[in-house]
Amino acid sequence: MKAVVWQGEDRVTVEDVANPASRHSFAIIDIAFAGICGTDLHICANHHPRAKPGLILGHEMVGWIAERGKVLPKGTAVFINPLISCGSCPPCIKGLIHVCEELGLYGIDQPGGLAEQVSVPESALIEIPNSLDMKTAALIEPLAVNIRALHRSGMKAGDRVHILGAGPIGLLMAMVAKYFGAGAITMSEPNVARVQRAANLGFEIYSGKPDRRADVLFDCTGHPSVSETITQWTATGGKIMVVGVYPGVVGFDLRDINFREIDVFSTRVYTIADIKESISVLTEGAIAGVTAIISSVVPLTAGPEAIAQLKTGHEMKVLVQGREG
Repeated sequence: MKAVVWQGEDRVTVEDVANPASRHSFAIIDIAFAGICGTDLHICANHHPRAKPGLILGHEMVGWIAERGKVLPKGTAVFINPLISCGSCPPCIKGLIHVCEELGLYGIDQPGGLAEQVSVPESALIEIPNSLDMKTAALIEPLAVNIRALHRSGMKAGDRVHILGAGPIGLLMAMVAKYFGAGAITMSEPNVARVQRAANLGFEIYSGKPDRRADVLFDCTGHPSVSETITQWTATGGKIMVVGVYPGVVGFDLRDINFREIDVFSTRVYTIADIKESISVLTEGAIAGVTAIISSVVPLTAGPEAIAQLKTGHEMKVLVQGREG
């Protein structure tokens, strides 16, 4: 089969690789679509600490069961939960498997979904309703990130919300906040193309410093240049939700946090409940315009070019098509 493979440094190629072999309690999935995200770009910039050269990329995966399993029949449309938990560390024992001390992901620690097929445990599969088209279903994973962030933030209907970053996660965060009743939503983003896309979706963009502060601030950047400024956007007694993953220790105004009693929350990935809520929301069509973040759909053979184009900042969410259903 064909697969998009990271070869080390900034080299990404399309290779002919062996089809995944059948294994006990595993299922082989024909990939419908796999999304490319910021994590993939970090890998391809040689900045991810766990990814090793020779890796098949892609952790945002949906497809169809290619071989009948014990749980779901052949041909069933499924979302693949990419999280790999150890099951024995203290967080896992507490049921917090999504923040396992040894947490891995398909597409980072094991072969991913930028391929025609992938082999995953049957326990990682969640059925997708037939009424949900697979292109929209490809957004289940990033939307689950935002749903968890929203719930952990404690945002209430009517709250003023500000979002730092208008990339795919930032725009989905704005859509989720609107769906859950935010009273006003504003965004900050330096990239002109992203500003235009956000404006086209009806979101207000701030180009300078805030003239009003938000009840809930969602930082979807993970960029060190942003961290020192996040309290400036947050109202006294407000909440900060750190959604973007920072590279390590960064500047942060803890005195402002103290003096104005701002609550700080964080999120990493998602739980099974978040995934199922994401599937439900997408199936119901409850978030208008959600597929507008998909800027391109390309074949596997164009995967390396799509990654290169994403690095320029001119694309938003790119889906790579695996096999036709």
